[in-house]
Amino acid sequence: MPYFACASCRRPVTPRLTEIPLPPEVPSPEGRTEHFSDRIRAARMPSGTYSRTTRPDRWAREPAGFVVHPDDLLGVEPHPDYRRRTGCCGLDGSCGPNLVCAGCGSELATREADCHTQNQVTLGFGAAVRSFTDD
Repeated sequence: MPYFACASCRRPVTPRLTEIPLPPEVPSPEGRTEHFSDRIRAARMPSGTYSRTTRPDRWAREPAGFVVHPDDLLGVEPHPDYRRRTGCCGLDGSCGPNLVCAGCGSELATREADCHTQNQVTLGFGAAVRSFTDD
Protein backbone atom coordinates (compact mmCIF):
# COMPACT_ATOMS: atom_id res chain seq x y z
CA MET A 1 0.00 0.00 0.00
CA PRO A 2 1.33 3.45 -0.84
CA TYR A 3 1.52 6.59 1.20
CA PHE A 4 1.81 10.14 -0.11
CA ALA A 5 4.80 12.42 0.34
CA CYS A 6 5.56 16.02 -0.49
CA ALA A 7 7.04 16.15 -3.99
CA SER A 8 9.53 18.84 -2.91
CA CYS A 9 11.03 17.42 0.29
CA ARG A 10 9.67 13.84 0.30
CA ARG A 11 8.20 14.24 3.80
CA PRO A 12 5.30 11.77 4.31
CA VAL A 13 1.94 13.56 4.41
CA THR A 14 -0.37 10.54 4.80
CA PRO A 15 -0.18 7.08 6.33
CA ARG A 16 -0.38 4.09 3.99
CA LEU A 17 -3.69 4.19 2.12
CA THR A 18 -5.75 1.81 -0.03
CA GLU A 19 -6.96 3.01 -3.44
CA ILE A 20 -10.72 2.81 -4.08
CA PRO A 21 -13.02 4.23 -6.78
CA LEU A 22 -14.07 7.81 -6.08
CA PRO A 23 -17.25 7.63 -3.97
CA PRO A 24 -20.32 9.57 -5.07
CA GLU A 25 -20.77 13.06 -3.71
CA VAL A 26 -22.23 13.31 -0.21
CA PRO A 27 -25.51 15.24 -0.19
CA SER A 28 -25.90 18.41 1.86
CA PRO A 29 -27.43 18.07 5.33
CA GLU A 30 -31.16 18.73 5.19
CA GLY A 31 -33.00 21.40 7.14
CA ARG A 32 -31.83 24.61 8.76
CA THR A 33 -29.15 24.37 11.39
CA GLU A 34 -28.04 26.80 14.04
CA HIS A 35 -24.33 25.94 14.01
CA PHE A 36 -21.91 26.35 11.11
CA SER A 37 -20.35 22.94 11.79
CA ASP A 38 -23.74 21.27 11.25
CA ARG A 39 -23.74 22.53 7.65
CA ILE A 40 -20.58 20.61 6.73
CA ARG A 41 -21.13 17.29 4.95
CA ALA A 42 -19.73 14.00 6.19
CA ALA A 43 -16.31 13.19 4.70
CA ARG A 44 -16.54 11.85 1.16
CA MET A 45 -13.65 9.39 1.53
CA PRO A 46 -13.52 6.63 4.15
CA SER A 47 -10.50 6.99 6.41
CA GLY A 48 -7.52 4.96 5.20
CA THR A 49 -8.41 5.28 1.51
CA TYR A 50 -7.66 7.47 -1.49
CA SER A 51 -9.04 7.99 -4.98
CA ARG A 52 -7.68 9.57 -8.08
CA THR A 53 -9.76 12.25 -9.77
CA THR A 54 -8.60 13.40 -13.19
CA ARG A 55 -11.90 14.80 -14.40
CA PRO A 56 -13.36 16.63 -11.44
CA ASP A 57 -16.74 18.33 -11.49
CA ARG A 58 -16.09 21.61 -13.31
CA TRP A 59 -19.16 23.24 -11.73
CA ALA A 60 -18.01 22.44 -8.20
CA ARG A 61 -14.47 23.54 -9.16
CA GLU A 62 -12.88 20.54 -7.49
CA PRO A 63 -9.17 20.27 -8.27
CA ALA A 64 -7.65 17.24 -9.97
CA GLY A 65 -5.46 15.05 -7.79
CA PHE A 66 -5.56 12.37 -5.12
CA VAL A 67 -8.61 12.68 -2.85
CA VAL A 68 -8.13 11.62 0.78
CA HIS A 69 -10.01 11.75 4.07
CA PRO A 70 -9.20 14.99 5.95
CA ASP A 71 -8.09 13.09 9.05
CA ASP A 72 -5.51 11.10 7.05
CA LEU A 73 -3.18 14.10 6.65
CA LEU A 74 0.16 14.32 8.47
CA GLY A 75 2.56 17.24 8.59
CA VAL A 76 0.51 19.85 6.78
CA GLU A 77 -0.30 23.41 7.80
CA PRO A 78 -2.73 26.09 6.64
CA HIS A 79 -1.45 28.18 3.74
CA PRO A 80 0.29 31.32 5.08
CA ASP A 81 -1.71 33.51 2.68
CA TYR A 82 -5.04 34.00 4.46
CA ARG A 83 -6.70 34.73 1.10
CA ARG A 84 -6.35 31.03 0.28
CA ARG A 85 -8.52 30.12 3.27
CA THR A 86 -11.92 31.31 2.02
CA GLY A 87 -15.41 30.02 2.71
CA CYS A 88 -18.50 30.86 4.72
CA CYS A 89 -18.92 27.81 7.01
CA GLY A 90 -15.50 26.25 6.41
CA LEU A 91 -12.81 26.13 3.73
CA ASP A 92 -14.20 26.06 0.21
CA GLY A 93 -10.96 25.60 -1.74
CA SER A 94 -11.99 28.09 -4.42
CA CYS A 95 -8.75 30.11 -4.25
CA GLY A 96 -6.31 27.28 -4.91
CA PRO A 97 -4.26 25.10 -2.59
CA ASN A 98 -4.87 26.05 1.03
CA LEU A 99 -2.57 23.53 2.76
CA VAL A 100 1.23 23.49 2.68
CA CYS A 101 3.89 20.99 3.69
CA ALA A 102 5.01 21.59 7.28
CA GLY A 103 8.53 20.55 6.30
CA CYS A 104 9.29 22.84 3.38
CA GLY A 105 6.25 25.10 2.96
CA SER A 106 5.38 23.91 -0.56
CA GLU A 107 1.76 24.18 -1.64
CA LEU A 108 0.44 20.67 -1.27
CA ALA A 109 -3.33 20.26 -1.14
CA THR A 110 -6.76 21.81 -1.28
CA ARG A 111 -9.04 21.28 1.70
CA GLU A 112 -12.75 21.60 1.03
CA ALA A 113 -15.20 21.60 3.94
CA ASP A 114 -17.78 24.30 3.35
CA CYS A 115 -21.57 24.16 3.22
CA HIS A 116 -21.54 24.10 -0.60
CA THR A 117 -18.56 21.75 -1.17
CA GLN A 118 -17.66 18.16 -0.49
CA ASN A 119 -15.72 17.44 2.71
CA GLN A 120 -12.38 16.21 1.35
CA VAL A 121 -8.73 16.98 0.75
CA THR A 122 -7.21 16.79 -2.72
CA LEU A 123 -3.44 16.37 -2.95
CA GLY A 124 -2.24 18.00 -6.17
CA PHE A 125 -0.74 15.65 -8.78
CA GLY A 126 2.40 17.77 -9.05
CA ALA A 127 2.62 18.52 -5.33
CA ALA A 128 2.39 15.02 -3.84
CA VAL A 129 3.92 11.73 -4.92
CA ARG A 130 2.86 8.18 -4.15
CA SER A 131 5.57 6.17 -2.46
CA PHE A 132 5.71 2.44 -1.89
CA THR A 133 9.08 2.43 -0.08
CA ASP A 134 9.97 2.65 3.58
CA ASP A 135 12.79 5.17 3.14
